[in-house]
Amino acid sequence: MAIQALGFDLDGTLYPAWKMYSASAGLAFRYARFLQAFAKARKILRDHDQKLRYEYQTEGDRAAFREMQASIVADQIPLPIDTIKTIIDTIIYGKVEESFLNLKPYPDLIPCLKALRSAGFRLGILSDLPPNRKLALMGLEKFFDCSLCSEDFGALKPDSRSFLALASALDLSPSSILYVGNKEAYDIRGARSVGMKTALLGCGKSSEADFCFHHWKDFNSWFFEGSGRSL
Repeated sequence: MAIQALGFDLDGTLYPAWKMYSASAGLAFRYARFLQAFAKARKILRDHDQKLRYEYQTEGDRAAFREMQASIVADQIPLPIDTIKTIIDTIIYGKVEESFLNLKPYPDLIPCLKALRSAGFRLGILSDLPPNRKLALMGLEKFFDCSLCSEDFGALKPDSRSFLALASALDLSPSSILYVGNKEAYDIRGARSVGMKTALLGCGKSSEADFCFHHWKDFNSWFFEGSGRSL
């Protein structure tokens, strides 16, 4: 089936991840213990092989997801749940997003997005963290028909729920969507699990993706001049 729409991961896919780490280095130093606990919580909630992944299973609700996320962080940092949630809101969903004000997307990304829009393709974002403010701060929101966060569906990628939600938001079957991400384990496997085609930004050795690339101009050439549109 010919590709009719494209979905994109955001962090590390639309911009170089190291730029965000550099922009938020001060936060990383100041809140090192908390950020380590938060990263561990996200791994537990993401990893299907972890026993705790099932202990903290959610039912497709953002409030429940964030409650359980805070509970896992609180297991590592002995503070009340409401305090943990406030810290998460302030740092992860606040200060980190502010660092995107001066963050620039990958070179050749915008020409690629413009070409896709001009050709009539629907475009969507599916991110594990809220994407809307980041997109606005980078000036990219105008390119996308929809922007989704996997938290809203109770589970992080590679869980299939958010990928199916992306297909629904684009009003297309998964088989007609190409999903582009930079993480094999989360983006590529998650998208493939619902029948989407996939492209990996990064090293392609033994990748399950349909196409691997390192530069957006190469993706653009493959999609429009190669076999990308007719996967």
